[in-house]
Amino acid sequence: MLFLIQLILGLVQQWMVPTINNSFKPLKEMNYSLMLERLLKLSVPNHFIWLIFFYWFFHSCLNAIAEVLRFADREFYRDWWNAETVQYFWQNWNIPVHRWAVRHLYKPLISVGCSKTQASVCVFFVSAFFHEYLVSVPLKMHRIWAFSSMLGQYCNKGSICFLCV
Repeated sequence: MLFLIQLILGLVQQWMVPTINNSFKPLKEMNYSLMLERLLKLSVPNHFIWLIFFYWFFHSCLNAIAEVLRFADREFYRDWWNAETVQYFWQNWNIPVHRWAVRHLYKPLISVGCSKTQASVCVFFVSAFFHEYLVSVPLKMHRIWAFSSMLGQYCNKGSICFLCV
């Protein structure tokens, strides 16, 4: 686990920070071709870091904690990499959060008379809010990018979204 954290830090310091520092001039000059090139250069290390962090947290850390606590159910993720739909991805990439959302949000909303579509919109709305909160507070950037992208994924999964009507 320590090696993976050091690898993430090394990728950020040696690959991403220099690219970001080289991006200030094209951003200031509004040079769209260089901006796109810098964005594409950042996508590769970002993808590596995301995958390493996923493995570090969901596989290494949670399994280590489960081992110490003798927790028998170690299904923290399923095969999200084989997802053909956004719905399948969200149901399989983070099993503890998905189960919590179903148990504490979706089923109670169904039991009080909401339709399945209304309940899933509410669950996605709450999830989008917390994704935005977890991004904006540590970075001190209060924008609605994570929130909008989450709701955009809901709208693209083929359901009727109240924001799109």
